[in-house]
Amino acid sequence: MNTTTKIAIGGTAVLAIVILSAWVAKQAKALYDACFTVAGAVIHTISIDKMDMDLLINIANKSDVSFTLTNQNYQVYINKMLVATVNNKENTTVVSQGNTTMKINIKFNPQDLLKKGIENIANLIKNKDSLVVEIRGSISIGKGLVSFNDYRVDETLLMKELLSTPKNSKC
Repeated sequence: MNTTTKIAIGGTAVLAIVILSAWVAKQAKALYDACFTVAGAVIHTISIDKMDMDLLINIANKSDVSFTLTNQNYQVYINKMLVATVNNKENTTVVSQGNTTMKINIKFNPQDLLKKGIENIANLIKNKDSLVVEIRGSISIGKGLVSFNDYRVDETLLMKELLSTPKNSKC
């Protein structure tokens, strides 16, 4: 193999590495910037002694790479009182260049709030639109052999916003 051919092959290899590195960096940034928003809620049961609802989380992924959410841990607060801890071990695949909706099921006994100092639960249930719902926690994100642990989740919304038509102004 002559010198010109070796230089051409070497130059092509270097160029390919530079292009691949730029693409990987772009995808890594897009994955890091994936947007998580609370898209709504579905209330299955709301009574004096039982609350069962699904929070719907929209994930906007602008990357060309799909990924999997694993090891999801959330704390759910209503009016600043911790009402539930959710440990979702079910994997959720997030599609590339699109949106994925994930459900987080939350169940708790509203009477337990009495033990934590919230009075007049009946009033809270009647005026559920004014309830403030906070979701705090972390998730792990993986793709193949690569994973990012403890991606922070921190969202606050009124129950009225959760039950209205989903809006995605943040993403």
